[in-house]
Amino acid sequence: MRQPLRAIFVFILAVFAFTACNLPPSQVSATSAAETPPLTQPPATEPATDAPQPQAEHRIGVRQVNGVGEFYDKQTGEPFIPRGANYAFVPLGGGYTNLILKVGIYDPARTREDFATLKRLGYNTVRVFLDHCSQGLGCIGDSDNVGLNPDYLDNIADMMSAGRETGIFILFTSNDLPDQGGYAEEANIGSGGTFAGYRNSYYLRPHAITATRRYWRDLLTGLIERDAAFDAVLGWQLLNEQWMFRDQPPLSLTSGLVETTTGSYDISDPDQKTQMVSDGIVYYIAQMKEEILLHDPTALVTMGFFVPEIAAPDWYVETASLLQKSDLDFFDFHAYPGFHTLRDHAEHFGMIGYDAKPILLGEYGAFRHIYAEIDLAARVITRWVAESCEYGFDGWLYWTYYPSDASAGDRTWGLVDEGNYMLDLFAPVNQPDPCVAAEIPNDNLAYGKPATASRSLPNEPPANAVDDDTGTQWGAGEGPVQWIQIDLQGTYRITEIRLLVAQYPAGNTTHRVQVRTSGSDAYQTVHEFSGSTNDNDWLVFSPEISLENVSQIRIQTIVSPSWVAWKEIQVYGEPIQP
Repeated sequence: MRQPLRAIFVFILAVFAFTACNLPPSQVSATSAAETPPLTQPPATEPATDAPQPQAEHRIGVRQVNGVGEFYDKQTGEPFIPRGANYAFVPLGGGYTNLILKVGIYDPARTREDFATLKRLGYNTVRVFLDHCSQGLGCIGDSDNVGLNPDYLDNIADMMSAGRETGIFILFTSNDLPDQGGYAEEANIGSGGTFAGYRNSYYLRPHAITATRRYWRDLLTGLIERDAAFDAVLGWQLLNEQWMFRDQPPLSLTSGLVETTTGSYDISDPDQKTQMVSDGIVYYIAQMKEEILLHDPTALVTMGFFVPEIAAPDWYVETASLLQKSDLDFFDFHAYPGFHTLRDHAEHFGMIGYDAKPILLGEYGAFRHIYAEIDLAARVITRWVAESCEYGFDGWLYWTYYPSDASAGDRTWGLVDEGNYMLDLFAPVNQPDPCVAAEIPNDNLAYGKPATASRSLPNEPPANAVDDDTGTQWGAGEGPVQWIQIDLQGTYRITEIRLLVAQYPAGNTTHRVQVRTSGSDAYQTVHEFSGSTNDNDWLVFSPEISLENVSQIRIQTIVSPSWVAWKEIQVYGEPIQP
């Protein structure tokens, strides 16, 4: 997940950088990655010849079975399915912080207690950010701005020991090159008019490759010196989420030749520009993996991605070519319900029909501003995970174990919220097969019932208004007068009707709530909402006297400044026995 205010933060960093210079059974075959040679192969970074080796071999590996990639346990030979959470926040001072490894904040006892809780419930994996604490005293970069902080490395090593002791595997991810330690400065050397600095330089330029290799070398050699528990590490994630800025050089350029780590590209040709980024990321991955394997030869290496067209249109990410060409051992894709369908995400990732390597759903969660009730959030999440199995996801890490700070605009429900509600509900001991949605009670009489409408957009059918997912909607595709009706498939005493507005722009509207009783051929208006409404407003009708013998409900919009649409229609009451 991009952290709160991340877009503003990375933009400031980019501007600063610009101005400053800126063994498995016989039927199993080991996974191999086809590599596409770069247009011009640059000199390889000089490898260390005396690199110390870690004592413990990684326990989890990747293999192919009948051509399908999967994780497996090297000790048992059995498939391994990562299930767990992003361990990204911990309690601090009445709130929560993401600086969980910071010197003075890291808590060995709490870490072991939380990991033990996860293990007891059947979870097996956590994802942890190495460098959220990237600048300041007690962070990963040393205070002299040269290399890494020994005390911080002690904390990472202790967390690895906690993983070994409790049986929890850790996927360590780098959020970015830390702002302290000298790595970012080196990576930005030579940035200027052709390369804006920061991420548009980090993946395409030789100095950045050298700096990033040095970062991973310093990290791994430091952990080896501490005899860290490498067998507790699921893998090393080069980046939490890889992306570049569309509106900064070289992606913003429309003419000229650009020289990168992999050759020279004509920026006036959109295909060459796309190829430039793809070649560059493939080379970046190969270089970082080479460095990691020099020090940790049995490690798995991955990288994280989100869909920019869905989450951040001004950022550039392309993953389809990386699935085919990169040397990653597995992929980590992030997708949250509430904005677009899971199929939209899978199509953007280019993973439809792809099964050569495992793919984690390394971040998913229910945003509290979209799913205000935790049981609704849980129903959406369990269906999201079950559907993800259809597209080839091989593991699931929820965002997050503890919730983020209450002030965060993109806060999700934490697994431990409401007395560990979702932590227990989705625990493997209670839900052994994540591909089968958990049964969660639902009092909404309209949920999943047949719905029809006066008209509908192709991708906004009436069923979207009764799917208990406030991230989808029914849309007529035209203005008033329009209606949507729901067959309750029975006779009910209705006590409340709730409507979630989907409207742009805001303005005055008139909506009629109509019901059809058993044995009647006509709808009767029982309430009218009239006034100014906004997107995401809830309109609630609670009749003083219950509506009896209701079999169908219709919502008819008479006045609206926008096309008629509803995100959700909820009906509450009780059945009337015949």
